[in-house]
Amino acid sequence: MVATAFLLGLLFVTFTAVLIALIKSAVVAVVLAGALLFAQYWFSDRIALYAMNERVVTAQEAPELHGVVDRLCALADVPKPAVAIADSDVPNAFATGRTPRSAVVCATTGSCADWTLRSSKGSWHTSCPMSHTATWP
Repeated sequence: MVATAFLLGLLFVTFTAVLIALIKSAVVAVVLAGALLFAQYWFSDRIALYAMNERVVTAQEAPELHGVVDRLCALADVPKPAVAIADSDVPNAFATGRTPRSAVVCATTGSCADWTLRSSKGSWHTSCPMSHTATWP
């Protein structure tokens, strides 16, 4: 985690240095880099969901997924996040959002199809992302 944070910071510093070299104005480059950093923070949940080509689903569209999320929310005593599905055969799930209010739990179609083969009803795919939504400030 520390290495990832360091490398992302290094990438951002390098990006800012290139902006300074191209624009020839440190003030404008730093303001532009700051605006991009803020936009990346503010829209990070939407960026992640867009990158996965997800769609938010209702309880009628994905009753089993909503059931798993409802059960895990009740067990953990956390508010229910929005639920989304990404079209991918790879079994995976993730959570995104800055706060519990903006939280989204996304599961792939591969993980949803895999639930029929498991007695845990998909809890192992969604419990880790749900734990992240419970610990957000």
